[in-house]
Amino acid sequence: MLAASQVHGGQFTAGFVDGSVRLYDIRTPDGLVCVARPHTSGIVERVVGIGFQPGLDPATIVSASQAGDIQFLDIRNQSDSYLTIEAHRGSLTALAIHRQAPLIASGSARQLIKVFNLEGEQLGIIRYSPTFMAQKIGPVSCLAFHPYQILLAAGAVDSCVSIYADEISPPR
Repeated sequence: MLAASQVHGGQFTAGFVDGSVRLYDIRTPDGLVCVARPHTSGIVERVVGIGFQPGLDPATIVSASQAGDIQFLDIRNQSDSYLTIEAHRGSLTALAIHRQAPLIASGSARQLIKVFNLEGEQLGIIRYSPTFMAQKIGPVSCLAFHPYQILLAAGAVDSCVSIYADEISPPR
């Protein structure tokens, strides 16, 4: 997984199979700025989503592991994450971080999408409903926020794409 900083050109972060997160800056001689291992408590799980936190703080990274945890890291303090969200139990498959709004979304192989604020509070959940006229989503494979509006696109392994809007968005 890779993510580029929207604020500081030249910085990007990468998540690895061993649960580590690394920050790179092409303007430094070595390129590598720091290494953190937020997803290595107990069983090591691969990083399935990573990105910079919304806003102008280039030192805050959000990463998610397949185990279901979302970690907020301050790269200036490499010892521990400052916030952990236990979003899903062992089935997290996708992470999206809104560029402007204080929102993150996580998707699961168990047909769930959860939306959180930057304090870790769950704001909403989108789930599979087996009734006749209800919403049907497959196991989530990817998520992406619109860069400026509160719109979330979700791709599923059944080749369907859905777009979700917040409750206060004007109808289209």
